[in-house]
Amino acid sequence: MLLPKQMTRVLIVGARGALKDTIEVLYQLEAAHLIDFSAEEEGFSLGAPLPESSDASQKLLKLRSLEKDMGLDDMDVKGQMDLVEIEKDLASTITGLEAEITGATESKNRIAVRINELEAEKAVLQNFQALPLNLELYRDYDSLKVFTGKVRGDPSSALKAAAPQSEVFISDGGDFVAAFVTKAQADEAQKALVQFGYTEAPAPAGTGSPQQLVAKADEELSALRSSMEDAVKKLGELKDKHSTFVKAADEHLSIIVEKAETPLRVGTTDYTFAMDAWVPTSEMPVVEKAIAEKLAGKVHVESLEVMSRREAHGHHEEEGEHHEVKVEEIPSKTENGKTVSKFEFMARMLSTPKYREIDPAVTMMITIPIFFGLMVGDIGYGIPFMILGLIGLKKCVSDEWRTISTLLFFGGIWATIFGLFMFGEAYGLHFAEQAHDMSWSSLLGVHIPHEIAIGGFEIPIGIYSKLHNVKEILYMTLWIGIAHIFIGFGIGFYNKAIRFGFKHAVIEKVSWIMILTGGALLLLFLVDAMIRGLTVELTDIRMLIAIPLLLVGVLMAYKGEGSGAILELPGLMGNIISYTRLAAIGMSKAGLALAFNTIAFEVMWGHDFHVIGSNSGDMIMLIAALGIFLIGHLTIFVLAIISAGLHSLRLHYVEFFMKFYEGGGVEFKPLKVIRKYTTDKNGVSE
Repeated sequence: MLLPKQMTRVLIVGARGALKDTIEVLYQLEAAHLIDFSAEEEGFSLGAPLPESSDASQKLLKLRSLEKDMGLDDMDVKGQMDLVEIEKDLASTITGLEAEITGATESKNRIAVRINELEAEKAVLQNFQALPLNLELYRDYDSLKVFTGKVRGDPSSALKAAAPQSEVFISDGGDFVAAFVTKAQADEAQKALVQFGYTEAPAPAGTGSPQQLVAKADEELSALRSSMEDAVKKLGELKDKHSTFVKAADEHLSIIVEKAETPLRVGTTDYTFAMDAWVPTSEMPVVEKAIAEKLAGKVHVESLEVMSRREAHGHHEEEGEHHEVKVEEIPSKTENGKTVSKFEFMARMLSTPKYREIDPAVTMMITIPIFFGLMVGDIGYGIPFMILGLIGLKKCVSDEWRTISTLLFFGGIWATIFGLFMFGEAYGLHFAEQAHDMSWSSLLGVHIPHEIAIGGFEIPIGIYSKLHNVKEILYMTLWIGIAHIFIGFGIGFYNKAIRFGFKHAVIEKVSWIMILTGGALLLLFLVDAMIRGLTVELTDIRMLIAIPLLLVGVLMAYKGEGSGAILELPGLMGNIISYTRLAAIGMSKAGLALAFNTIAFEVMWGHDFHVIGSNSGDMIMLIAALGIFLIGHLTIFVLAIISAGLHSLRLHYVEFFMKFYEGGGVEFKPLKVIRKYTTDKNGVSE
């Protein structure tokens, strides 16, 4: 479906006692996008959470803490649990699990703290191990000042000169010193030490030999590390044992809290409630029937307005019953097919379509793979792209990786088609024999024709060479750009027509279609005159059509958009020229492939690739050539994914979307339960 589903704004009112059941029914229907009720609505106040919210929130808080301790907060787990099994003794299970996990975590943390303390003590003691003194000898002197610390050289001579009565101990490496100096000579001794880059390292507390203390610390560290392994192992066992329950219980309690806090978005009085929501028009009969049957007249659904695609201003203000509904507040619910839906994430990366505009995912499904395939244009890369994309679509879960897989699969199909029929090449080598270039035909010594006959038709295997038909390919990409932008203006015309009317669409979009058409005819004329060298006259039919189209189009655009339209004319030309990147990326890939192929085959066969040379029997040269070939084409393979993928998206986001797409819409998010780790009582997960 090109446009988002039509929406109806509804008002759901009923007895306050039926609010909980109403919320439950709406969650089952998955069709109501709730509008936050305004606290300023006269006579109403926002509702209060349902009673079960408090208890579920407290349990959920404990579970989230346990998830963090277990390392499950950002981790997916396998397995599901039934709601009946989760709810059975949920409170006692959480309490017992909390005791186990907290005990194991606290034990692990205590051990970690003690290990850090001992490591720090060891780091200090290791400096003093190099000196033949016990720790108690570094302190408690009345007449001596003790300097201990790191130095960049041996300061013994300088200290003796500055403080003749000093006693100096220096490590074997000459980088740690202990100096015992009379307090009267301490200042002079310190000045002497500073000249050697002295950095103070106070002696640690304790008594005895540093060597013995380090050995004792090592012994304790060994025991602690063993205990740490046991603690980590115990936590791992608890994680394996309880991870499914923790995740499932978290999901279950989150759903309870979400439902229980829904009244905060609802207007209430002492006896009634009022709920404002969007419902797809096609689903209104189902919603009305379900509420009538399940709530037995306690709740009433009123359809306020079926939202038109035409922009409206001030409609609700005139009624005086509801605040004005801004266009962007109407949610967009798109229902695309299986293939189109794979491209939705690419469009949503930019923005969600508005309610009153076409979803660009449909056009992206067609043109992005074509652009990707044209830039790659090589069957040797196209087939691996298809395989990788297919594997990714089957294995990947995240939207990002599925998007890349989608691009690779469908882009690979077009890369194979273009690579076979338009360029006739694999890994940068043409299939059929070429006059001055390597080809698979010359390398393999077999004749590969330029055309094959299928059903009486001659199908070409390679029409253009990316490196020898540069002008033709560049010219072709200009016309691809013109066609693509023309489609964009056409979609823009449709969007404007349904939103503001036909007249507005003609002035704003048909004007640019006329300018684009006139420019295209002018391009044909200029190519014949300036490039092909043909004799043309100003009375040429193309000029006679192009000039009026350009003039009328510019005048209409000026009337509709003002002077900004004149400033946009160079931008339109730049947009068209931007499509030449389709050729440039393909040429750069072909150039890299040619370089790697030339190096590899010259290493393997000598300088004449038509005749096997003396290198053909050298196993080392063969291995080197194979390595160059594989590494070179793997590099091109990766660059093709990045460059072709990014530039395909860029042409859509910048050149194409600017012609019709506004975005900034609100995604349709109905009241809905999403289950991943839990199943309902029938064992069915959502």
